Amino acid sequence: MSLFDYDILNGKCSKYETNHLHMYVDDDIDLGNLSNMSLSSYATFVHEYIHYIQHVTSLYGIRMSDMYNRVFSRYRDYIRNNEVIDIPLRLWDTDEDIHQFVIHFNKIEGDKTTGFNISDIEIDKREISIAEKEKTAVWIGCYDFDNDKADEHGFLFGHRCVVEGMAHAIQSIINNEIKHNIIPYHAVELIIGKIIPDIVQDKKKVASICLCALLWDNPGIGFFQVLELIKSHPNWDGKELYKSIVQDYAVSYNGQEMPFYRLLQRFSNDLKESFKALLGRDLEYYSLVIDNCIIDCGKCHHRLIDFLYDYDICNRESFREQILNHYGYPFIDGRNQSALPLKTENGTQSAYKETAILYGIELIMARLLRADNKKECKRYPICSSTMFIEGAKCDATEECLSSQWKKKESCVFTEALKYFWIKDKEYVDT
Repeated sequence: MSLFDYDILNGKCSKYETNHLHMYVDDDIDLGNLSNMSLSSYATFVHEYIHYIQHVTSLYGIRMSDMYNRVFSRYRDYIRNNEVIDIPLRLWDTDEDIHQFVIHFNKIEGDKTTGFNISDIEIDKREISIAEKEKTAVWIGCYDFDNDKADEHGFLFGHRCVVEGMAHAIQSIINNEIKHNIIPYHAVELIIGKIIPDIVQDKKKVASICLCALLWDNPGIGFFQVLELIKSHPNWDGKELYKSIVQDYAVSYNGQEMPFYRLLQRFSNDLKESFKALLGRDLEYYSLVIDNCIIDCGKCHHRLIDFLYDYDICNRESFREQILNHYGYPFIDGRNQSALPLKTENGTQSAYKETAILYGIELIMARLLRADNKKECKRYPICSSTMFIEGAKCDATEECLSSQWKKKESCVFTEALKYFWIKDKEYVDT
């Protein structure tokens, strides 16, 4: 799981994010030799890779990934069955399953940022109860002593704060000089500092608490429940905490009481099936990845948490051997290169087709939804980066800016349209 195909690029969007087995890193990367990466770039890479692990190993992440697959499949089938496709295409207006998913996700996601200074916070147990009952993010009150404000200030603590808090905690073990906004990156530290201040500097335990919270359907509520368990068992490390929760906590699923570890295995197998349904083919690479996760579930342990306590995450070869080779790789865009996993057959290396297909449908979905009202392909900044470099190949064309379905040249977007049999449709951008 450690072979890559490198496409050297000369530019990158000034952002990084993780989106459904596709990772952006706004820094230079060298996955062939991690030791060649700067401390900052390695730490940034690990931060984004943590989001990938969250997607494939936590109950919430697995369910979200599974729903993405199902939503993508609905869109694919809709386009196949209709000749004229209006953009933006918002199927959640008529599809009840998608509609309910969007509503739930928005309610528990919480705030991504705030427009005010935070000097201190106030946690009201009544707000936690309300959020649990109404299945929403938790309202956290804020004080701004610098500007003498309090009453109207606060933020919603939910899924976003949990996943970013976990990634930030692990990144800061590697690089303690990183600077992130208070919300969402430091929200978990603010809350832990109020409830269990003795552990707020224990980055390994903070990360473990966040990962455990992602076992809940509402991670914001799960976070507070995990803190209550920690208060009862202050000497537990992250490994003991995770094992206790996945082994001893149970939920009702389809009328049957099921411990978290069995539910993880069930949902992981469902995820494989939804990938197969979306791709219209058997999984190869990600089937191996998911199988590794299923084996971990059966042992009631988590490879990443074990690694944090048993190894040094600053040791890059240990990280490769214990984590990267276990969980595999998504499609990775760095500022200087792109990478995807390769397989070797009869001495010849070739890419796993599923990785490119999944990336292709992500590009198609972004265009159909017209996120941020943008018409250009999400990959245009990368593909066009070599446009003015003498002798360099450039795959970008005028169609990449607005009407990608009219493009004749081969690229990830056009090949995905062909693969899913949706290229020869009439796309109308309204």
